[in-house]
Amino acid sequence: MATSHPSPEDLLAEIADLRNRLEEAEDTLRAIREGEVDALVVYGPGGEQIYTLKGADHSYRILIEAINEGAAILAPDGDILYGNQQLAELLGAPLERLVGTCICDYVEAADRELLMALLEHGRQDASKGEVSLRNRNGVIVPGYLSFRSFNLEEVPGAVCLVATDLTQQKRQEAILAEEQLSRAIFEQVEAAILVVDPEGRILRASQEAHQICRSNLLLRQFDEVFRLAIFDTTGGKSGPADCKPFPTSSILKGKVFHGLEVRFSPPEGREPLEMLLNAGPLRDSQGKVMGAVVALTDITERKRVEEALKQAHEELEQRVKNRTAELRLMVAQLQEEVTNRLQAEESLKESEARLRHLSSRLLDAQESERKRLAVELHDELGHALLTVKLQLRALERGLTPEQKKLAEDIEALQPFIDGVLDNVRRLYFRLSPGNLEDLGLTGALRQMLDEFGKHHKDIRWQIRLDNLDQEFTPLTQTVIYRIVQEILTNIGKHAKPSRVSVRVTRNPTTALFTVEDNGSGFDTSQIRSLDDPNRGLGLAAMEERVRMQGGTLEIVSRENQGTRIAFTLPLGSGRE
Repeated sequence: MATSHPSPEDLLAEIADLRNRLEEAEDTLRAIREGEVDALVVYGPGGEQIYTLKGADHSYRILIEAINEGAAILAPDGDILYGNQQLAELLGAPLERLVGTCICDYVEAADRELLMALLEHGRQDASKGEVSLRNRNGVIVPGYLSFRSFNLEEVPGAVCLVATDLTQQKRQEAILAEEQLSRAIFEQVEAAILVVDPEGRILRASQEAHQICRSNLLLRQFDEVFRLAIFDTTGGKSGPADCKPFPTSSILKGKVFHGLEVRFSPPEGREPLEMLLNAGPLRDSQGKVMGAVVALTDITERKRVEEALKQAHEELEQRVKNRTAELRLMVAQLQEEVTNRLQAEESLKESEARLRHLSSRLLDAQESERKRLAVELHDELGHALLTVKLQLRALERGLTPEQKKLAEDIEALQPFIDGVLDNVRRLYFRLSPGNLEDLGLTGALRQMLDEFGKHHKDIRWQIRLDNLDQEFTPLTQTVIYRIVQEILTNIGKHAKPSRVSVRVTRNPTTALFTVEDNGSGFDTSQIRSLDDPNRGLGLAAMEERVRMQGGTLEIVSRENQGTRIAFTLPLGSGRE
């Protein structure tokens, strides 16, 4: 059978017909997009899908457009088939651009899973929930979305969406929360907090403020209710009669007060209260003063406790002064005795030979006297103090409960007596080097260093002591002991070091004694004198005693750079 081929005229006619049909279809699509016909155009993966509205579905558009909230018809996958102008304004996009996009494009990423769940439940029945919307301008809008299944013949599974803008509601909730927080603070805080307007009238007051004044404070003048006064200390006075009114107006002029102590005179002649005031102005966004906030804390009880502590402190200071005066008298007597002996030494400096001879005798006399004083301190004063302590303990045990104050006084004396006993023991060891006979020079020096270290635990020690017990006579050993003792005493009193090095080194013909510290140091030219009774032997006396034993003494010191004192004695010096 032969195949017939269309003629060119037929092909041209068919092409013209197809062009006319294409133009009609494009006009139809344009009209649908622009709402000129009742149809829906959905852009999907397969291209444009057209849904024409039937007569029964036409009324939905009138309903959606009449709703005051944002509303839309959604395809099952969330594409917007139609929306009203309110929804377009909520999402910040023109209505013609809104149609055909997915509602999830306007939801924050964190809430998209919730959105899809709400959409899924909405296709079955109904669902609603809060989500964060993001409009085309990037602004986050809190929204409340309601989904409900919608029977649309051309779109099975369609969903109706109603979107409510919660911005204003959230703002009101925040304001309400702030108001509730403010009320809770005002009702529960223990301080009196007040807010006043620019004319000084009280607008708000805490519960504590009402209780202090025992009246309703609102709309009353602050200065009339709270008569506050501050102490006038310009003339050096601080008594109640020297108070001046507190200038409340200065707060409304912008002045801020922190921790100001004021006196409040309550109404009805009640006892004045001591209060701590903190206050400052309230300003609007332009910086204009729109009022002030004042906080008053009752510190009356604290002031009473402080006054009681002050009186107790003054009483304690007086008792310390009395005890100190007694000790000063004892020290003065000892200083006078030492001064007299130093003056006696000065009178013996007529000649070097005679000085050495008399100095030797004086040293013996001093040691004897020190031993005697040490024995008296230990046997008489020490035993007497111990007896007093034991008798006080016995007296304390015999007191009745009604004698509590006397028991407290006795208990307070115990630390003082213990301190005096410690001083007696310290003076005993300082006055009497009797352990030289039992321990020898090396052992006595080590014991002295150990005792000194107990009272100066913050010092790090470096000690090297070669054995020199058989190299010096008892007299020379006493001289060595006294010099090292004096150096350590001066370190403890004046140097305040963190490190002290003591070395006793034996050489073939000499012995080197070195004491070095990293303390405050001193100017040797100012204190190299025997005239300073507060420095014990004195540097010049050290040099003289070393020279009497045939040795030499070297002192190197600079202020804030430490001190090094070294003396050398020939082995066997003074040996009999």
